[in-house]
Amino acid sequence: MKSGTGNSDFSYDIRYTKVAEKFFKAHEDVRDQYEAAIRELLIGDHPEKVDIKKIKGKRNDYYRIRLGDYRVVYALINGTIVVVNTILAGARGDVYKKMGGMK
Repeated sequence: MKSGTGNSDFSYDIRYTKVAEKFFKAHEDVRDQYEAAIRELLIGDHPEKVDIKKIKGKRNDYYRIRLGDYRVVYALINGTIVVVNTILAGARGDVYKKMGGMK
């Protein structure tokens, strides 16, 4: 889990599923890019520079963030503390195939 703060009224946590954690252990550089992108999205000066899209279909509460050839799927849980629940991470085709098998 990674935590960060913006101003005194806002903080966030990034949590990882086992599948996402396994991917990021093998791709630390992508983890660093992902965490920097989330930080920019939530508390940065230029969140519009982060390439995100809302997932269509059954998983319309999920978002994907594009990091080069990789995609990271996550969900936001709002409140005083925003929890970024990282669901999947991997190559573009692999992530969407795995999402098809999720319940």
